[in-house]
Amino acid sequence: MEQRGPSPEGVRGASSSSGAGRTGPDDGRTTAEAGAAAEELGQLRDEHDRLLAERERLRHELSGPPSHPPRIPAKLPPRISAKPLPPSRRRLLIGAGAAVAVAAVAVPTGVALFGGDPDGGKETTTRGKPGKDASGSPSPTPPRTPPPVAIPAHPRLRPLATLKGHKGEIGTLRFSPDGKVLASSEAQDGVLRLWDVATHKQRTRALLSSLVVFKGVAFSPDGRTVATGHESRAQFWDTATLRPHGKEIAQHDDPLLSYETIAFSPDGTLFATSGFIDQEIRFYDVATHQRKGEPLESAGAHQLVFSPDGKTLAGVDESGMDGVRLWDVATRKQRPQPPDDFFGGATQMVFSLDSRTLAVADDSPEVRFFDAITGKERGKPLAGHSGSVTGLAYSTDGRTVLTTDYSRLHLWDAAGHEHRAAISSPGPSIAQLAFSPDGRTLATLGFQDRTIHLWGLE
Repeated sequence: MEQRGPSPEGVRGASSSSGAGRTGPDDGRTTAEAGAAAEELGQLRDEHDRLLAERERLRHELSGPPSHPPRIPAKLPPRISAKPLPPSRRRLLIGAGAAVAVAAVAVPTGVALFGGDPDGGKETTTRGKPGKDASGSPSPTPPRTPPPVAIPAHPRLRPLATLKGHKGEIGTLRFSPDGKVLASSEAQDGVLRLWDVATHKQRTRALLSSLVVFKGVAFSPDGRTVATGHESRAQFWDTATLRPHGKEIAQHDDPLLSYETIAFSPDGTLFATSGFIDQEIRFYDVATHQRKGEPLESAGAHQLVFSPDGKTLAGVDESGMDGVRLWDVATRKQRPQPPDDFFGGATQMVFSLDSRTLAVADDSPEVRFFDAITGKERGKPLAGHSGSVTGLAYSTDGRTVLTTDYSRLHLWDAAGHEHRAAISSPGPSIAQLAFSPDGRTLATLGFQDRTIHLWGLE
């Protein structure tokens, strides 16, 4: 394949510099320290993955299959920071607290992207200029969010379709704002597919990468853009074509910056990013993809969720060491923190429609609720699940909370937290849930599943 310049679809080569061959009295010492630090960071990442996998294995023995597959970061070439890194709890815990000043050139890690035929045909290279739809067609009309829909008094799940095409285990499911498109990415391979929810067919060629895993997937509020995040960069794609849409965001001079998590604000003006081993949550302008305002000090967030009114941002670290944090988006100040007693970290977070309450599920069979302003617990937990909570959502009218464990869909009164109904899954176990904005369609995954199951809630 022909290699080109710094574009999202070409493989980047090593950078060169006119000063690369210069040496100084301390270069040998700092280069050795840099190599040792990079090797230690790689070992810590491997140990992190091993501990996550062991935690999943133990939980599987205690309460059934895990709610989500272990997150295995893609291997990246070491990138050494050219500036001292301030000590923090997170950096010290991962062994990266010792600042290393190195005069070195970072080697960017490119993302080789191809268009894969939906039916498994021959792959062809996808090329296009960032910021434009490479197909030359105009962007689609912004979708309208469907009106609120109440959950029936005696609901049932009706099988709609199974979506097949993934060759590996699926890790992420996301509906577009109008509920017409479903995005799915694989847990351990760089594959992203978009599905037409009405026809149950793949909309366009798959987005494939040989170097990264699409860990974060998010639709912009207008539905025109789907964003992907991973360790080295955040990238943006036209929803209609999966062609590059706007310039990517990447920073190679600090190996501890990450873009694994990405979330758009409801008004469509901002998006926030963070990730594993990251120390910050950063905000970007949607129109320009430029940094906007000061970052939030964090312990690395594997989940970021904006409240529906856009005033609050919730984040949580996968390790569970720092628990759930809440920030005022306007002032960038942290609000009182909910109790930090989630074993293993929160796995599900969702705001109520009035933005006043944050519902949180961890690895236990409970869902707890917290005031978005004060951080205090609100009402009694939702208890009675047969295992870990694998899915969490509010109905579109805000009156019902939906949860899933491995075998059933549960419906709860959002005000009093009383159990309304339980529906046994007519298909495989439910290890992950996505709830469409129209209030009528559920997408589920079984444990280590390669097939997406669509259900109608009637």
